[in-house]
Amino acid sequence: MPCRNKGFTLLEVLVALTILAVALAALIKGGSDHSRNTLYLQERTLAHWAGQNLLAEYEAGMRPLAEGNRSGDVTMGPFRYGYQVSISDYTPEAPIPLPAVKRIDIRVWLAEQGEQQQRASVVGFALP
Repeated sequence: MPCRNKGFTLLEVLVALTILAVALAALIKGGSDHSRNTLYLQERTLAHWAGQNLLAEYEAGMRPLAEGNRSGDVTMGPFRYGYQVSISDYTPEAPIPLPAVKRIDIRVWLAEQGEQQQRASVVGFALP
């Protein structure tokens, strides 16, 4: 009686390892992309909150509503953000006369990355 060895050939093992390597590489890339996107969304969310906080301070009268541009930085969560505030007169166009208000434009970016990497923009209005 001939005796046949049971097992896998070298070719079968190499094909299985190749398939496993491709699957693991795709899994690692997907996890890396997910992590990067999560950090980006966290940066944008916190930047928007920082902009909303600044706007609320202007609307509440905690900051002066003088026309012009101002810049500075603020910390929100683990990030430090730079911002620029532009305040201008705004007269709404409507069928009835409305009082003039101040338009407040706020741009927010990560302080370390510079103004070109803007993360949020907030616009609001306040009575003078």
